[in-house]
Amino acid sequence: MLKTIPQALIIAAQNGDSEAINELLMRCQPDLQCFARKVCVTPEDVEDAVQETLWIVSQKIGTLRVISAFTTWLFRVVKHECHRLLRSDPWEVTIPLDLCDPATSEVQAIPMEAIVAAIAQLIPIYREVLIMRDVENMTAPEVAETLGITVEAVKSRLHRARLMVREILKEWVD
Repeated sequence: MLKTIPQALIIAAQNGDSEAINELLMRCQPDLQCFARKVCVTPEDVEDAVQETLWIVSQKIGTLRVISAFTTWLFRVVKHECHRLLRSDPWEVTIPLDLCDPATSEVQAIPMEAIVAAIAQLIPIYREVLIMRDVENMTAPEVAETLGITVEAVKSRLHRARLMVREILKEWVD
């Protein structure tokens, strides 16, 4: 995804060359935005995560030990920032009708912190599939490859995870 960045530019940035740091940040920003759009929930979160990531890179580039790990480090930072914003954002989410009271078919708003808490209660094998599919928007084959399981197992775990989250969230709807 990220265009090849010359090692000399990374080394110069690590050594504190402000022009190199600026050039490095300018080269990274478009790819960071593209990646963040896939991981963050809202457009505002995308902008915030990218800006925070660029600031972190400018401040911490000198701590990078292996130059070849720059791209991996960069995308881990932006992914972390997207997840941090998801956990801390107090906005509310509209829950699909199948989570609502069937008698009224009324759609309820549930605070994001309740959704995050419900997901956190899942056991890891369900939580990781749910996050990869519904938060990171990975495809079932991508999740299967990442976790070393079959696509059928991904679908089964995702279905169970969603059911569990619905059950946990029913207390918010009532």
